[in-house]
Amino acid sequence: MVDIYIVEDDENLQELYTMFLTKMGHRIVGQSFNGEEALVDLYFNFEGKRPDILIVDYHMPVKNGLELLEDLNDLDWINKTKILFISSASQFEINAHDRGIAEHVTKPFKFSNLGYVINKIMETSLAELEQYT
Repeated sequence: MVDIYIVEDDENLQELYTMFLTKMGHRIVGQSFNGEEALVDLYFNFEGKRPDILIVDYHMPVKNGLELLEDLNDLDWINKTKILFISSASQFEINAHDRGIAEHVTKPFKFSNLGYVINKIMETSLAELEQYT
């Protein structure tokens, strides 16, 4: 089971992500509708136990996904929580790996692909942990 936090401005997509991911056995530990809301929630409510994965949409009001990632990087979150970035922009446009993004999914996508990518992120995380033990 993976603890996942969703940052997505589309309420219908939030609900779909939640239904699909909980059916996969994962736990949704929080949701926000924009980057600013997520930053405040994550900073004040998740310092002790951070989510394993943040699913972050790019295009959102108030603070977009890249702006959120910059703020999280300043707070040293990027190295401790894996980021799954979802957008209609290509990976090359957002320089995903240069921004600390573990994986990037381009909209539209199949939910089975979302599940595959989350499993891939966790397998990579486990492999990284095994290197240091």
